[in-house]
Amino acid sequence: MAHPFLIGENMTGGYGAVDILHSCTLAVEKGEIAVIVGPNGAGKSTAMKAVFGMLPLRSGQVRLEGEDITKLSPQARVRKGMGFVPQTHNIFTTMTVEENLEMGAFIRKDEAIQDTIAQIYDLFPILKEKRNQAAGELSGGQRQQVAVGRALMTRPKVLMLDEPTAGVSPIVMDELFDRIIEIARTGISILMVEQNARQALEIADKGFVLVQGTNRYTDTGAALLADPEVRKSFLGG
Repeated sequence: MAHPFLIGENMTGGYGAVDILHSCTLAVEKGEIAVIVGPNGAGKSTAMKAVFGMLPLRSGQVRLEGEDITKLSPQARVRKGMGFVPQTHNIFTTMTVEENLEMGAFIRKDEAIQDTIAQIYDLFPILKEKRNQAAGELSGGQRQQVAVGRALMTRPKVLMLDEPTAGVSPIVMDELFDRIIEIARTGISILMVEQNARQALEIADKGFVLVQGTNRYTDTGAALLADPEVRKSFLGG
């Protein structure tokens, strides 16, 4: 039995005495898109933060490429190849786009940082155009591109996104999803929390429907979209 590329397995924990997660499991394979959906307050973002080491677990473990990383700090996980884009405060608003990207390379000692910036400009051409503009002056969708680009600067093996399309128009959402597909095609695993459940499951290899901090459904994106119970309860019919 091959190990999943990244797995947070049977994660139970919370902040203080109250558990938010109850034996919750999330996994993603190399170059796959895995999407976490479910009602508000289901613990979706908490589950992803647990995988990134921002939540103390009472039980369960997190493994990356078969290695137990449960005890590692988020910073140490970044060095192991994890990138995380939080929902808010994910860019330096007063810095330029290019400065934001350079800040993303803080852990790197190599000479190829400009090459990575060039790759990100290929992926997000609008950022190249606006590279000398303060990131805070950009539109919501463009700011999200800066945040994703910044996370990509560490050359992660896994990119974790907390509601990347929050507050953007449907057109911008489609555009961001297209870029996320492109990122996955380069072999990077994507784990994301998404409010736009139907659209997210359409691009997902795998989906997790969380309810009250536990897995209600776990299946391929296509199977979840086709499941009448899932559609009725979580996808609005």
